[in-house]
Amino acid sequence: MINSKSDVQPEKKKSKSGLIITLSILGVMAIAMTFGALYYNYRKDKEKTYISNPKVGDVYEIEMRSGNFSTAKVLQVTQDSVYTTENNLETDQLKGISEIDIDRNYGILKNAHSRKEIERLFMQDTIFAINRN
Repeated sequence: MINSKSDVQPEKKKSKSGLIITLSILGVMAIAMTFGALYYNYRKDKEKTYISNPKVGDVYEIEMRSGNFSTAKVLQVTQDSVYTTENNLETDQLKGISEIDIDRNYGILKNAHSRKEIERLFMQDTIFAINRN
């Protein structure tokens, strides 16, 4: 039972501080999601330029038919073709790609792809990321 006005005041302070904390957390989450979306769009735009202008040394992160992930390194670029070599290793997790992207893991066989094929693989997300040094 509330006997006086002074008993009601602590409850109001608790509810106001809880609201402020909740709104602050929501604000931080909104900022983080906005930043994430902007960074994703920036990276995809940059990768589109990499696909249209491939360079020797580019590393394509690819999803294999098996559902695993690997990389392919660009060895040579001509006017109409891109020559790559695939990584001999695969990983079942996206985070493992950086661990297998080591020069000694690449084979000696060259794969020839037309530029249009590379663009198609990128649009289909078979090539889902491009790393350029």
